[in-house]
Parts: sequence; C-alpha cells; structure tokens
Amino acid sequence: MTHAKALRVCFAAVLTCGLLVALITLPFAALPVAYIGLTMGLMAAAVTAGLASLLLGALAGPGTALSFIISFGVPVLWLIRLALLSRRPDLDTDYEFYPAAQIIMQSVIISGSLAAVIFLVNADAPQGLPGMFAQSLQNAPKVSELIRTVYGTETNLLGVANIILISGFASWPLILLGTLQCAQGLAQYSGNNLRPAETHDRLAMPVWFDFALGLSLLGTWLVSGWPATLLAVFAAMLLGAYFLLGLAVIHAISRHWNSRVWFLAGIYFLIFVMAWVIVPISLLGLLEPRLNLRRVPSQPPKSDDDEENK
Repeated sequence: MTHAKALRVCFAAVLTCGLLVALITLPFAALPVAYIGLTMGLMAAAVTAGLASLLLGALAGPGTALSFIISFGVPVLWLIRLALLSRRPDLDTDYEFYPAAQIIMQSVIISGSLAAVIFLVNADAPQGLPGMFAQSLQNAPKVSELIRTVYGTETNLLGVANIILISGFASWPLILLGTLQCAQGLAQYSGNNLRPAETHDRLAMPVWFDFALGLSLLGTWLVSGWPATLLAVFAAMLLGAYFLLGLAVIHAISRHWNSRVWFLAGIYFLIFVMAWVIVPISLLGLLEPRLNLRRVPSQPPKSDDDEENK
C-alpha cells in the first residue's frame, strides 16, 4: 500500500469515528469504510474498519468498538466482498458482477440473523428484549414523560418499546444498503469505482421473500410476547426490501418524464418528512411482480450470436 493510499485509509478511519461519535450522523458511520472498499478493495476496507475500531476502543471504550464491529463493520465488509465479486463467462463478454438483488437479500439475512441473536440473548429477561427496553424508558424520567406528553398519559411503554425496536431493526438493512449505494455513487463521481455503474431496471426480489413475509405476518398474530415482536421485525425487514424495489419501479417508470427530477425530489422529501410514505412504496414493490409496471420481459432478449447457434 502506497503512502497516499495509507493516508486515505487513516483519514477514512478517523472520519468513521467522527461520524459515529457525533450520533446524528450515526447512520453514515460506515460510509468511509464502504467508499474505501469500493475504490481500493476489500483488504483496504478491512484495515480501515480495524483502525476505526481501535480508535473507538481508545476514545469511547471497548463496548462502543464492539458495537461498531457487530452492527456496521462486519456486515459492511461482507457486502463489499459481494459487491466486488465478478465473473467472466467467456472472453467475448464483459465481467458480470454480483447481482444487486442478491446483495439486498444478503443484507436482510444478516440483519435478521443478528436481530434474532439479540432477542434470544435477552429471552430470559421479563418480557424479553422489549421488556428490558421498556424498563430502560421507564428509568429515564425525561424520556418517559416526553412519550406520555406526546402520546397520552395512559400510553403503554411496552408498546412504545416494541414500535421503536421494530422500526429500529427494520432500518438496519436499509442503512447498510444505503451506505453501500452512497459509497458507490461517490466512487463513480470520483471515477475510482471498482464496481461499474448500473441501473436497477430488472431488480426483483426472490420468490421466497413473499412466503417469508406472509409467514412472518401470520406469526405475529399467532404468537405473543417477544417472539411476536421478533417476527414483526422480520416482516418489517422484508418490507424494507420491497420498499427498495418500489423505488426502483418509480425510477424506471419516470425515466422519460419531463419533470422527473422534481417528481423524485418530492418523493424522497415525503419519505424523510412522513415515514408512512414508505408503506405504499413497499406495496408497490410487492405488487410489481404481478403488475409488471416496468414492462420487464420475462426473458432477456436473445443476441444475434444466440440466433446463429440455433
């Protein structure tokens, strides 16, 4: 590694610590690691994540460093590895990179697995992880008072804890994928991207996602306690994947619109201002395989070479 690359890695590690410690920029904490990975390779990204962990351990304690490694470091490194995987079927074709749909699927599986581990570790506590979180809210007088001021004096803190946990865990894969997408955009802008630019016109979720979503929603009605919350977390994560598919549909059908920029800006503004907009966009992604709004052919068009080989 040259001095210039080593300096970039060190700067990215310091920036990662700054984004994590600032709290308000916490969702972007792994962005420098992802950018290094998508421009310099997986090994450089691993060194960046390792340096950031050491700095966090020295500045904020080993607990914070371990939290970063589990929640951001390892998942982002794994997704970077997948994003850089490529193959070349033959010498006359370009390299094919790991499909974006598979990366989304992997992020959901990683996030769901880690969420399950966290819930199971706290299973022996009264009412599980939601009960522990509700108790922590109760032990913070200012927070509990604010919640009851906003939602009413009879508000059940356990219900609030469930909502926070479900929304928080559901945002986990979206943060990981958003980090990767932002890093890819910055890499393309700088011209150093190792993974080529691509559109998501043919993005599609695997069929088993539909069954997993249905089973998760059914399970939330059939069971109670913290297992129901965990199943709701799984359902929310799967809906997050369909939310991304819904955005791909919106981008595809608006490609030739004259006011496309303003339309997309309005959509993203509504997403940030009113979170409930995510629900209809997720439903759009869920219905896309049935409606085919993007007019995606069932099979890719055959090339002239394929016709000659018949």
